[in-house]
Amino acid sequence: MEIYVGRRRDVNKGYWMSFENHPRLEETKKSIYVRCMPCLEKLHNQLKQAPTELLLEEPLNCWKIVIVLNDFDQCLDLIEVYQDDKLPLSRTVRGRIGTSDKTNPKVTVIFQVNDAGERDELLADLERLAEGITSDYKIYFERGCQDLYRTLCGDCGTWMDVTPIQNPGMVKVVEEKVGKLLRGEY
Repeated sequence: MEIYVGRRRDVNKGYWMSFENHPRLEETKKSIYVRCMPCLEKLHNQLKQAPTELLLEEPLNCWKIVIVLNDFDQCLDLIEVYQDDKLPLSRTVRGRIGTSDKTNPKVTVIFQVNDAGERDELLADLERLAEGITSDYKIYFERGCQDLYRTLCGDCGTWMDVTPIQNPGMVKVVEEKVGKLLRGEY
């Protein structure tokens, strides 16, 4: 089985490209509409109520493994060696390549998983494979949408099913940001 990359874009200009081991990126699309959008809608609806705590069921089972490499070609090399080393797999492999910082020449590969056990296995595999590409890389994991939730709830290591809001002054800011995401205003 192969890993397929979405429409090629200039990632150094702030674009992201999806990848998956299905040629039409079906799991990526499904995840957006079945998992991500409902989660963001739930967060948005909670924030409209000026809450003192958030219900965090979905974010507790959403992980990103982030690998920062020197350039786009190294990112493709990592995906290729992962494909050659680990596939065929019975599970879906999906993620994206890109950068949000147009001034930084480094490029990021993000693998997305919904299980802590799978996260740990994938992290170990990717660390071993990245070392074969370059010694100059950074790898770590974080929760999906951590940037939104961390602003309100603090470090993700303290999150629970129901988590108190630590920064109530940021509720309106995050509500507006989530609203823009839901409207497709990146």
